[in-house]
Amino acid sequence: GAAAASPATGPRPAAAAAAAAKSNAAAAAVQDEASRRDAYTASFSALSAAALKECLRAQKPDQLLGGNKKELVDRCVDRKLYGNLPRCPACGLGKLRVAYALPVGHKGQGRFSCPGGYDDDAYKPCSYKATAAERPAWTVVAAETETPVRKSAKKRPAGGGDDEGAPVPLD
Repeated sequence: GAAAASPATGPRPAAAAAAAAKSNAAAAAVQDEASRRDAYTASFSALSAAALKECLRAQKPDQLLGGNKKELVDRCVDRKLYGNLPRCPACGLGKLRVAYALPVGHKGQGRFSCPGGYDDDAYKPCSYKATAAERPAWTVVAAETETPVRKSAKKRPAGGGDDEGAPVPLD
């Protein structure tokens, strides 16, 4: 009886190991995505709003340019990580919007919708909705790679450090 039971239990540990490896790979991919998001957020946050808009304007198709600096940074990070949002495949006028179920791990896919757009002078509403979209790759532009001048650098004394002129202990 023992010999017959052995083959039946053999695949279970292998299947469990394969599932654990797949789970670890997925967790590592989410961690990598989160790390890249943090790095892109830091680099885009160092740019001016004008430079962020220049980055977005250079993308194909053109991306939304409105919003405050945080919204512009978030938009640049999203597009660099997952690709640009395309124009609506249904109406061809609107720029797709996306809502994600989770902050990371979605691979750039979520709930896509189109608000519509202007055809000549008339606004044409659109009800397009989808759960996936092909996103054209982000194009790196000069504004993205320039080293920003830090605002605080202008305020510091010529000698550099904040402790300049402070008493030096004599021990």
